[in-house]
Amino acid sequence: MKEVIKAVGKELKKIVNYRFLRWKGKAAYPYFVGELYGNGSPDESGEEEYTFLLTGFYRGEEEISLYDAAERIGGCFPAGTGRLLSCKDGGMLISCQSMTGELPDDTDAELVKLQITLAVKRWKGKREWD
Repeated sequence: MKEVIKAVGKELKKIVNYRFLRWKGKAAYPYFVGELYGNGSPDESGEEEYTFLLTGFYRGEEEISLYDAAERIGGCFPAGTGRLLSCKDGGMLISCQSMTGELPDDTDAELVKLQITLAVKRWKGKREWD
């Protein structure tokens, strides 16, 4: 799991303000916070599946900048083909699965939120694409 968190985080930090689990310090809007969930145990081929949930936040009058950032994420991890990343002992394919816009925030009416779900397939073995 740690390799998935690091690999996805490294790519996200190149294109958006991102932190894993929670934002620390002064908010740099728009920003995204990630969570990782395992989808069962690996099968006999060594393949593991994860769901990477990103929640984006924006406060201000230019809400469109949150959607611009979401589009950059979708471009980085395309829905149809995904993006193949190499890791220490195998590889992973990450693709944008869904986006839910303008989630209500019961505690702060001025905060705009959206969620992006990334599907992650990770497998161990020889890397032939390096």
